[in-house]
Amino acid sequence: MKMVFVNVMHELHDFDSTASISQPPVPLGVLNGVTPKTLQTSLVDEQTEALRFDGDVIAFSLATQYAAKVYRHADDLRAAGKKVILGGIHVTVCPEEAMRHADAVVTGEAETIWPAVCADLLAGKLQPRYDGSPTPPERMAPVDYRFFSGRKYLTPASLFATRGCNHRCTFCVSSHFMGPYRTKPLPVLEAEIDQLQELYPGAFLQFTDDNLLASRGYATELLALLRRKQRRFITMVTLDQLCDAGLLRELAASGCLGVAVGLESVDEDNCLSVGKRQNVGQPFPEAVRQANDLGIQVCALLMVGLPHDTPGRLARTLEYLSRVPCSLFDFRIMRIYPGSSLYQPMVARGEVAEAWWLAPEPVASNHFLPGHLRVHFRHPHFRPEELQRWALRLTCELDRLSAGAVAHALRVGRRAEAAKFATILLAARNRTVKQARKLLAQLERGTDFELAAA
Repeated sequence: MKMVFVNVMHELHDFDSTASISQPPVPLGVLNGVTPKTLQTSLVDEQTEALRFDGDVIAFSLATQYAAKVYRHADDLRAAGKKVILGGIHVTVCPEEAMRHADAVVTGEAETIWPAVCADLLAGKLQPRYDGSPTPPERMAPVDYRFFSGRKYLTPASLFATRGCNHRCTFCVSSHFMGPYRTKPLPVLEAEIDQLQELYPGAFLQFTDDNLLASRGYATELLALLRRKQRRFITMVTLDQLCDAGLLRELAASGCLGVAVGLESVDEDNCLSVGKRQNVGQPFPEAVRQANDLGIQVCALLMVGLPHDTPGRLARTLEYLSRVPCSLFDFRIMRIYPGSSLYQPMVARGEVAEAWWLAPEPVASNHFLPGHLRVHFRHPHFRPEELQRWALRLTCELDRLSAGAVAHALRVGRRAEAAKFATILLAARNRTVKQARKLLAQLERGTDFELAAA
């Protein structure tokens, strides 16, 4: 019996942005590692290849924004006599919906329950639903990255050292549904790092953790391991972590090339409205400059369409951020996911359609914009196309490759002896701006009103 693990994506060949950086779907590698050898396994990843379903059993990992697409594939596959298993964050939040399109669904972390799913499959006794549970650290095994070999990912050496998050941002789903914060045993992580060094000797490590540094004790041990291994890396940090001068020095000494920080908004009432209390009162511009002095590039992650956003505020955001020396700014429009704290109250108020991911696009411009710029909710101060214009305008202005921006990124790179990483960032920034300009022009042609006056 042959099982095919499938990672469904979209837009990666049509759009350039940090919202579509290709990387191995490591959770599918985790499941492959606990699949009995009596099942032949393979991977189909739409980030790097066209979808094909050459197997007896097709296992999809499902995110909300791709749900309708996966369900269409699943229905066709089942009609053709193949078994379909669905899992992932969307299935965890909406299991009854997913069960209508699958022979079996798996909720939560599937790692510990997956051998039982496979045993039932081989015995012809597949159950309609299996509920996974948070994997304890002692049961975490090294991922075999040879499962992803032969594919050209932009960041092939991706890994995670922790699971869960100790924050509860209201727009986030995984922190509410995917278990408590846990840390991978360092010997397991070291084995993964060694294999990644063997497979991709010139690549920097990319930690994809929601909150890699939440445990300061574990972070210190992890950074010591990276210093010993002499591996350069990038990671995400929270704003309070970026503003921790001691932690920044540890990161720099351990080989950190860059960090992406969840700024979300420069307005504190916006941050409080979505539960980002850790952002309040933090000296963001000073922290970016300190990181730059240590040779760390900073990418700021922001949302457009937060509750207190207005045209005037976004104009002030543009002015404020133009004075902050980030190497990259990543803007996306807030998404209201099922399972988040925002979803049900907004459904009740009629501000977002229930099960919007299954309905036709509510906004005409959604059809040609990438997923991170699509609007599926009603904002009190903007029409949908206005939000989209603002996100694109902010990208065009703040990521513009001025001579000063180029010189700054190269200067930061030289401090860390990482000029190559600086050029990678500048190339990404250039592609992002070109794409934003193209999309903004297309949006202008498709609508008949002007951007709201600041």
